[in-house]
Amino acid sequence: MADLKERLLPLKPQSAINLRGTTSQASASGRQPYQGLDLSGLKKRGQGLRSWIRVDTSGNSQVIEVDKFTMMRRCDLPARDLRLLDPLFVYPSTILGREKAIVVNLEQIRCIITADEVLLLNSLDSYVLQYVVELQRRLTSGVGEVWQPEGPELNRRSCRNFDNVYGSPSPDYLPFEFRALEVALESACTFLDSQ
Repeated sequence: MADLKERLLPLKPQSAINLRGTTSQASASGRQPYQGLDLSGLKKRGQGLRSWIRVDTSGNSQVIEVDKFTMMRRCDLPARDLRLLDPLFVYPSTILGREKAIVVNLEQIRCIITADEVLLLNSLDSYVLQYVVELQRRLTSGVGEVWQPEGPELNRRSCRNFDNVYGSPSPDYLPFEFRALEVALESACTFLDSQ
């Protein structure tokens, strides 16, 4: 068996052989370092695949499975930002604006918003599903709804200023990222209202 192992495994450099000899010896304190630990079989943390819901700018959605490092490269985010989305940890509500993405952690909605897509952690929570349906509805209809304050003089004044600045009272001028963020904020407010 040892002969077969030596033939199949590549040769070890001399430095690795010397290192093995020193670790098996007792240290100055008389204790053996790493005694009883087999570190070769340990799995690295954070390498598992996670299920994400991807919604693109046209409202199409699909479920994808991506590991943490692929997601970091895809969205150009550091690992500490992805930690906010982990369902095992409880963080206060946070919206992080990064160079190429917006990381959103609002109550039940935990997502990454880029210029081309929204990536949500796949969950069976009804608020996540409502968020996806509402975002798809707004993206496919092409026309969003504008919140109008109550009261005739406030409504008249705000619409006039809004029309002067942007030319039309509909939020079609908003980029995809802000429309997705708006739906996330509305969903979080709905969740808090129900509580």
